[in-house]
Amino acid sequence: MSKNPWPDAMTQPTDHPWYAAAQLMQPALIRLLDHLRRSLATSPWQGTYETVEIPCGEAEPQILYWLHLRQGDRQQRVNLWELCYQICFQQYTPELDYSGIHDFQVGEVQADLSLFDPAGEVDWHKLDQKAAQVVAALFAALDSP
Repeated sequence: MSKNPWPDAMTQPTDHPWYAAAQLMQPALIRLLDHLRRSLATSPWQGTYETVEIPCGEAEPQILYWLHLRQGDRQQRVNLWELCYQICFQQYTPELDYSGIHDFQVGEVQADLSLFDPAGEVDWHKLDQKAAQVVAALFAALDSP
């Protein structure tokens, strides 16, 4: 029997949507980067990554991850957190060149609870499939006129 990954008062990710989203973000970033690496290996696009720290007053700085894509004269800057949000949330449309990290309010987005198994743990297979779809859609959009 698996250990319940949710805090004591919670039995499922639906008990607190922000906790569910937080549980998905790191695994989503891992799968996203892997699928981007694979796609760039076979794509005419060349990519470089950039990490930027955004000062937050006296709090820890926020970390922003950029993917800079180039194909000939065409360039595209992609905020990787936006793609992670697309993976982690239901029906999220990313703002690829958004130059910050969104601070969502309750009710603005809903975690994609289909990415959890019945025990409340991240379903890596489903997460991997959704990450692959997001990356495929990104490159399809880049390649369309």
